[in-house]
Amino acid sequence: MKFQAIGKSKFVIGFLASLAAGIFLGDLIPLDFAWAVGLAIGLVTALVIWRREKIWFLMMICLLGLVIGLGYFNFWDIRQKNITLVFEQEIEIEGQIINHPDFFSNQSRFQIRFQDQKIQVVTGRYPEYHYGDILKFSGIITKSNDYLFHQGILGVVYNPTEIIKTGENGNRFYRLCYLIRDRFEETLNQVLSEPYASFAAGLILGSKRNIPDSLMSDFNRTGTTHIIAVSGYNLTIMIVYLGLFLGLFGRKVKFWGSLLIIFSFVIMTGAPASVIRAGILAGLVAFGHFEGRRINMTILLLFVANVMLFFNAYAVKFDISFQLSFLAFIGLVYSSEIIANFKLVKLLPGFIKSTLSETLSAQIMVLPILVFYFGRLSIVSPMVNILILWIIPATMALIFVIVLAGLIWLPLGQAFGFLGFVFLKYIIVVVEGFSKLSWASYELKTASWWWMVIFFLIIGVIMIKYGSKSRIKMALKNVSSKI
Repeated sequence: MKFQAIGKSKFVIGFLASLAAGIFLGDLIPLDFAWAVGLAIGLVTALVIWRREKIWFLMMICLLGLVIGLGYFNFWDIRQKNITLVFEQEIEIEGQIINHPDFFSNQSRFQIRFQDQKIQVVTGRYPEYHYGDILKFSGIITKSNDYLFHQGILGVVYNPTEIIKTGENGNRFYRLCYLIRDRFEETLNQVLSEPYASFAAGLILGSKRNIPDSLMSDFNRTGTTHIIAVSGYNLTIMIVYLGLFLGLFGRKVKFWGSLLIIFSFVIMTGAPASVIRAGILAGLVAFGHFEGRRINMTILLLFVANVMLFFNAYAVKFDISFQLSFLAFIGLVYSSEIIANFKLVKLLPGFIKSTLSETLSAQIMVLPILVFYFGRLSIVSPMVNILILWIIPATMALIFVIVLAGLIWLPLGQAFGFLGFVFLKYIIVVVEGFSKLSWASYELKTASWWWMVIFFLIIGVIMIKYGSKSRIKMALKNVSSKI
């Protein structure tokens, strides 16, 4: 039988999905790397034997992906756990800062590379250190907690003594991106008052350094933290606006310019999982459009997930940002069009219907993760998101205009800043108003995880029952056009 009977893409999807599943299950099924290699060779032999039997071929290729995923996770896990550093002893440390430092009211936090490993340093706010600085100091390396360990950070040094800057290094392009980020925030602070300057920086860069705790609490209660958590949404908005401008200079300029913008934005934001995912997807979609090729978003999504897991096999199980990012995207692709076709939703005006369906689809998919990790369920989230999401793209575009004007002439930036203040004020007023409602959110703390499996199975059944192929294709088309 020929593969065309079920479509060659099904084999690719089956392999990639099984590969990710194997990495996810790796800590539950400890498959030795040597055994994994042996099983993989056997499965490849079976693929050759059953290459004309479509069902058996699909089963074997899925098993091959699963075995490779299990073997790779256990290889990665053993390698990470066998890395040794000198813990709980005061030693002399010298290393280069490898990320953009996070500054808070009285402290700064950054990562350095020491003995080819990542170490997090927490020290005073001043003097300020920057990406590329080579520092020498004395301190005690404390073993990192599970969260940091699964991010590849093996230890933490708190309040090191006698910090001396011994030189500078690092990638010049990275340094330029971080310099632009710092200048961006500095200009916002000059043209806008607080908390609006910090909120504006959060919308574009995900920076939360000066946002008041009370306002952060309001975002949490109303389920709108995502607007200041840098994500693929931020990148999508940037690509849409700048892509329109670059399109005036031709397809090649738009393509290469978009790739440069994507890469620069990923670096400026600190490269969280959500932005890396969106950056890779956006780059691949841009390449597909440039080459005039059809885009299979399911394959792209699985491919990007596996690329990220290749660099950090822990992400699928232990990185909340990774989980939220991919689940939200899955909801957007596969269920937003289904929700948009519900009778009550279809009666709504176009922009409200689009906002509501996309918001609900994403939030339904991430709901189990939010409840499991944070123990909070926002009741008012759908309504608040409808009221504010429609203005977010215009607000982000205006923030860029404010910064550009402020760099040219500060009074001009302040003039545009007044209009920006109106937009930002509207969003904050809506969030604060709904947050004051006594029933805005409820705590639902639980340590059990089995109910999440049932939840996602039910969602899957609903998608299969109500999601026709035409609706799925339309959703894929809509999403690919937005990225």
